[in-house]
Amino acid sequence: MDHALSDVIGAIYDSVADDALWPQALGLIGSQVDGFLTTLAVFDTVTNSARLAQVACEDRKAVEVLMEHARDVPFYHLLHRMEIDQPGPLERMFALYGPDGEKVWREGRLYRHFHAQFGVLNSIDMAVLKRPARIGTINISVKYHEISREQFDVIALLGPHIRRSVTIRDLFEMERTKSELFRDIIDRLEHGVVIVSEGMDILHANPAAEFSLREQALVQASGGRLSARFPQAQAALTRAVSLGMADEVRLGASGIDIPLGVTSRPAVAHVLPLARRSLGDRIESRAAAAIFIAAAGTVVQTAIEAIAALFGLTPAEKRIAGFIADGLTRNEIAEAQGVTEGTVKSQLAAIFDKTGSGDQRSLQSLLKELTPPVRRPSVPAR
Repeated sequence: MDHALSDVIGAIYDSVADDALWPQALGLIGSQVDGFLTTLAVFDTVTNSARLAQVACEDRKAVEVLMEHARDVPFYHLLHRMEIDQPGPLERMFALYGPDGEKVWREGRLYRHFHAQFGVLNSIDMAVLKRPARIGTINISVKYHEISREQFDVIALLGPHIRRSVTIRDLFEMERTKSELFRDIIDRLEHGVVIVSEGMDILHANPAAEFSLREQALVQASGGRLSARFPQAQAALTRAVSLGMADEVRLGASGIDIPLGVTSRPAVAHVLPLARRSLGDRIESRAAAAIFIAAAGTVVQTAIEAIAALFGLTPAEKRIAGFIADGLTRNEIAEAQGVTEGTVKSQLAAIFDKTGSGDQRSLQSLLKELTPPVRRPSVPAR
């Protein structure tokens, strides 16, 4: 286990139930890439308001100036075009904006009052939440121009952990007060939450989860153990709980947005590891994970996104799976991505291992089999 990254990931997960811990977590994230200032924000695209806004920086004046000019960013309308868990530099936002992107940026108030004043030369930006009415991003301002591949890679590695924490925190938002304990919060949530042991024994279920267990449409209690009705979802949940117990660093994208059934408006599950958490009321010592069941329609998924969630595919592996679903050959995928065929072969081997498929044909069959859980009804032509 990478103990440095484990400490960062632990801090990220500790922040789920206590917003006051976010600055510490963000400071640790920024320190991985020698960051100057790190922000985490979730925007409500319906009300144009911030649902979460956290910042970490040792220079308090810089924080004050940033907050004063935060609304002057000219790229808010582009955030939905950023890919989940894929960090990029400031230049990526310029390109998304268009030919005048850099000019508009340098003439803006945020650049003149924050970047120029405090010597911020670039930034690492990444989407960590994409919902029909939510966009979440993390931004790390840095005082150097060139960002290395290694620095992008470490933020990409942390991306799924930040996404899991922000996603579950978003479910908590209306129910959390500073004095409440973890169990008090989950018992009041309208979303189902089941606390399980490493062996999937049910240790606690909140009222919403108890209703779901009785209904048995998505999940059920079998011999005191949590069981998902959709076999692939059960395998994904079990894998995520075990990974969280063994090594939180390796948990990665496993256990986020797992589709729980065959429906055009999927209900999904998120797995939060608990073995290393300090949440006040720990339910009991055997608690391995909290499984959050989000209501149907909470997430808009494509088939590839659901498959990535079921098998814990990385962003790169998800792209390759999408090409396979479209019937492209290894050579065609290599050309489309600008990489060697050997690189694609290695990525495919990792996908075959995760999905249990042995070749491209069996992977294509699996992709077709798993498409129904997230197939959306067609929109009649006007």
